[in-house]
Order: sequence, then structure tokens, then C-alpha cells
Amino acid sequence: MNIVDTRANNTLSFLKRKNIENIPLFELSFLDHALDLSTYTDIIFQSTPSVEFFKYHDDIQDKKVFAMGLGTQSALKSKGVFSNISRKPGSDGLKNIIENRIESGKFLIVKGKGGLNIISDHLEERGAVVETLENYQRFKFSSYSNLINCFKNADFVIFPSKLSAEIYFQEIYNTSMNSKFITISRRIKDYVDSLGYENFQLDYFADNFESEILKIT
Repeated sequence: MNIVDTRANNTLSFLKRKNIENIPLFELSFLDHALDLSTYTDIIFQSTPSVEFFKYHDDIQDKKVFAMGLGTQSALKSKGVFSNISRKPGSDGLKNIIENRIESGKFLIVKGKGGLNIISDHLEERGAVVETLENYQRFKFSSYSNLINCFKNADFVIFPSKLSAEIYFQEIYNTSMNSKFITISRRIKDYVDSLGYENFQLDYFADNFESEILKIT
């Protein structure tokens, strides 16, 4: 069985997959940052790369830390940082669990360049003190022609981000390919659904992730 993951190389480094080949479809680049964390009470990480590229993990142990989802929480845990997540995934769930912090907190949101502003906009609308740190950026490759053959015999292709799905269908996919598609969040699934392709949303961070893929027929 040929299973291909499309995550960027320098993220989710704590995951070890024995039977899954990783073929990145974009690069992540560090954006240098310096800040005084002493004035912030609440830190929100919007993605796993925002955790990987953050320079001050040891300095936020006394902060209230929030993660956008399980992946981001797992990345923080690998750095020794405890974080809070909502049972409801995505921005709506995060809004709920930060609600009681709005009046007293000063928020720092850590994300990638061009990342979603849903949480920062929500906090600003509610009158909260909020600042944003962009600590990485995404780059598409200049060409994908050398990668197309890598996907021709893939039985499953995993999309851990919406960008990887966008690039795959724009640059890689053709109708001769018979791959099945695995998505890891509602946002990614909705995007692939909108293109008309069947896909299966699985828990990317579950211990039985690989075996669950093999159950799909």
C-alpha cells in the first residue's frame, strides 16, 4: 500500500510514521521575531508551524496558552508547553474557551504570514487587547513537474493543510490517478468536497491513524 503525506518537512516533527512517505508540496520559512512577553497573559497558537518556529517556549510557562486544535496542542506538548483546546475544533471552538479571558487578558496570537484573522478580529470586536506575531511564511515550489510521477501510484494522499490540497489539485492531480484522499479537519474536508472529490476525514494524531487508512476500501 502506497500512502503519501503532503505535510511540509519542518513541521509535525514529533510524528513518526513507519509506512507513510512524506512528499511536501510547499516550504515553510522562519520569520525572525523578538518580543517582550512579560505584558501578555494569554498566548494563542493558530497552527503547528507557529509552534515549531516560536523562539520562546521556555518563557511562556506562566501564561495561559491556547491551541487551535489537537495538532497544535501536540506540537506544544512536544516543546514542554501545556495548552488548552476546545472540544469543538476550529475558530468557533476557540472563541468559546477564550470568552472568559477577554476582559482581563492581553492576547498574543502566533500564526503564519497571511494566516486567518478570525480570532484576532473576534477579540478586537469584543474590545480585547490583542497583538499578532507572524513567525513563518509559506512558499510554493517554482515547479511541480518533477513531483507528478511521485503521486502516480499513490493509493492514498493525505492533506494535513488546505494549502497542500490546493496545490495538489492545481499542480499534481490528473484523471488517470486513482488515489483516495485523507483530510484531517473539517476545513480541509469542506474544500476537497467543494471540488467534488470524495475524501475521508481521520484523526491525524491518533495512534491507529495508519491502520484506519487501511480500513478504507
